[in-house]
Amino acid sequence: MGGGEVFLLRLAELVGSTIHLVVVSPSLAALEAGLTQRGGAFLGLGARGWVRWNILRWLWRCRRELRSGPAVIVLNGRGAAYLAPSVRLLTGLAPVIIRHTCLSSLQGDLKEAVYRLATRFARRVVAVSDHVAAEHARRWADLDVVSIPNWFFAPTPPLLDKARICASDATLRAAVVARLEPGKGVEDVAAACVKDAGIELHVYGDGVMAGRLRALYKNSPSVHWEGHVDDLSSRLTEDVILISGSYSESFSYALGEGVLAGLLCVVTDIPAHRELLGDDYPRTLFFPPGDQVALRRSLQVARRLLCDGSGEGARRAIAGARNRILHRNSPDAARERYLAVFSAAGGEDAGV
Repeated sequence: MGGGEVFLLRLAELVGSTIHLVVVSPSLAALEAGLTQRGGAFLGLGARGWVRWNILRWLWRCRRELRSGPAVIVLNGRGAAYLAPSVRLLTGLAPVIIRHTCLSSLQGDLKEAVYRLATRFARRVVAVSDHVAAEHARRWADLDVVSIPNWFFAPTPPLLDKARICASDATLRAAVVARLEPGKGVEDVAAACVKDAGIELHVYGDGVMAGRLRALYKNSPSVHWEGHVDDLSSRLTEDVILISGSYSESFSYALGEGVLAGLLCVVTDIPAHRELLGDDYPRTLFFPPGDQVALRRSLQVARRLLCDGSGEGARRAIAGARNRILHRNSPDAARERYLAVFSAAGGEDAGV
């Protein structure tokens, strides 16, 4: 289960009461079970190595049903987007592409060149954040792209209260929620927090760097490796600060969940973080990716906001970001926009 599969489960939960959603995918029991729980359907087409060929065969067999459906074909992610010319040729239907990742900044990137060619056969590209949509518009002015920011079903617990405000000399419990892989900046955060005796860091997540990072900090009492957890929302209520050291993101669920859990967020200054937190969020809580000295300065600012004046500065910062996310990234807003895209692509009664 990766991010693309999680998105499909969230999409089924978002629109499943209105649209008949069928996911055509490599066989994956967890995805099938999740879709069934949410009212969607699943069609597993064998092992991953043959899935593209199997999907094309399925599209050809079902082309008449798809045309008369009416139906909307959604290609979920850049890898799936490469199928757009074949989908158009086999079915006569122009698919909708969902783009989850930022565009590559490398000159002459072959994958992005093939992706651009594929978009010419699509009806529309849906970007999961405003800055990803803006990247598309700047690079390809003629492309039909719309931004539908990802949404949060997360509960909305009370804002940070006095019980979670620490004294100025207390140890603050901080959280990192990220895949342990290059580019997420977890190693930068751990290195900075080890040098700060006032921070106790809890890292939620797993990945290819887990073994190396655990070994590196096995003797550090201030860094705790929690691994993957299924009860993240409840675990975050034990923390006071959320830190993200990511170098690049298209959208950050971890940041949004931290804000909704009432945490003060200290994050890298990247477009995804600025978009979620908004222009009113304190600039001093942002730091350049990879800059451990700046991160420690931002943590000092966070401590002052949490401690001075009974934490009123932290309350205002969290409340502003929280209200923004609840309005801008609400399921209702996302549902309305997705249904409009699907309606335009296949008619009001289209299945997806």
